[in-house]
Amino acid sequence: MNRNTANKRTMWIVVALVAVLIAAAIIYFLLRDTGHEKGATEMGASADYKLDVQLDDQNRFRITADINVLNESDETFKDLGFYLIPNAINPDEMPELAQASAEVAVESVKRGDEELSYGLDNNKLLVELETGLEPESTEEITVAYTMKLPENGMRLSQDGDNYFLAQWYPMLAQYDKGWDIQDFDMNGESYHSGFGDFEVSYKLPKEYLVASSAAEGSIRPSSSGTVKGERIKDFYLAFLNTEEWLYESVEVNESVLRLFMPMDQEFMDENIVKAKAAYAFFEERIGDNPFPELDIIANDGYMEYPNVIEVASTWDALDEVLVHEIGHQWFYYIVGNDPYEDAWLDESITEFATSIFLSDYYEDEDYGFRSAQMAADAYRQEKYANLPLSEYNEGEYVSTVYGEAPLVLRDFFEERGGNDEALEFLAAYYKEYQFKYVNTPTFKDFFTSYYGEEQREFLDSWLQ
Repeated sequence: MNRNTANKRTMWIVVALVAVLIAAAIIYFLLRDTGHEKGATEMGASADYKLDVQLDDQNRFRITADINVLNESDETFKDLGFYLIPNAINPDEMPELAQASAEVAVESVKRGDEELSYGLDNNKLLVELETGLEPESTEEITVAYTMKLPENGMRLSQDGDNYFLAQWYPMLAQYDKGWDIQDFDMNGESYHSGFGDFEVSYKLPKEYLVASSAAEGSIRPSSSGTVKGERIKDFYLAFLNTEEWLYESVEVNESVLRLFMPMDQEFMDENIVKAKAAYAFFEERIGDNPFPELDIIANDGYMEYPNVIEVASTWDALDEVLVHEIGHQWFYYIVGNDPYEDAWLDESITEFATSIFLSDYYEDEDYGFRSAQMAADAYRQEKYANLPLSEYNEGEYVSTVYGEAPLVLRDFFEERGGNDEALEFLAAYYKEYQFKYVNTPTFKDFFTSYYGEEQREFLDSWLQ
């Protein structure tokens, strides 16, 4: 081959590579412009909230929500979209909720003194704007409504003289070529909300213990007050009867755990020991939690919220539930995801981290992964762990997301250094995506950049 021939071949190789790069760029921008939901990691809009909560002596809440919305997309908003989940918790929407129904009545939706038109269907609240909201512009609206909580409900609930306000206010949805709002689904979390700042004032007919996503400091009964929090994506609020709960505060590293437990000091002491150990383990092995306070409520809610978790009230479920819900503060809250499209990203990874902690704490990996193995064995699994919530039935969801996916990750790391290597990977992943939203393609890209593109086949075998 002479030099001219070699130069020509080199030139054509360069031209071909440039063409491939141009084609890839065109495909990228076309996909971006179509708003492909599975690849969207931005919220498109954000909001700050000022919420006023008043409870009357008939157990009915009157709530005024001042919501300041910022358009972070490149489109003009013709309306604003919110989840108002309590509206869907009734037997008309879901017959199985006949015995645990919420009552919601929207009184007004305004911009200043101007009444705005709106539509409310299932948990979808769409507020019409007479003039569009341009990109990088803000709009403040006020939603006033009354609400009575379902007795012994799931998540949003009244239990005697205790009130658990979960997913209770108008939560701004994701905007992706339109407001992406799913109908309420009890199998998992069917809403996707963004980070925002909150100021929440409350006025109650008597003194209660107050737990919330904000940092309240010392635990003391109160009938009124204001709490504030920043970078919160789902604000939780509870009012607890002072005569029914033990409560203690303990320090872990630079954070405070505030525990609200049934009247059983031995149970309180055991929860303190396990909670401190798990929280410290996750901070030291995965990464610092920047929030100063975590409230732990033993009401059998088995649920996570920003800076608040609901855990078991009985000994038999203490370990797995407590540790799992603490782990969600790292994977669900600080590293976010859409729990409707990609539930596995918080549930499977949290269950994997939980199993690693329990394996270390008890020096027994079989015990550590016991809960995941039981879930995997309980039902048939789907091939893929990242199906949308609506494509699972309840059994398959639990078996796949809480069972099979954590076990797949365990098996992968067993061949590459075990739990220590897994924790190093989770620490790198956590560091990269703090206060960001991850989806399955993002996770797969990070995984292959960390372990090599040859792992793509492994990922594709259980993540579609």
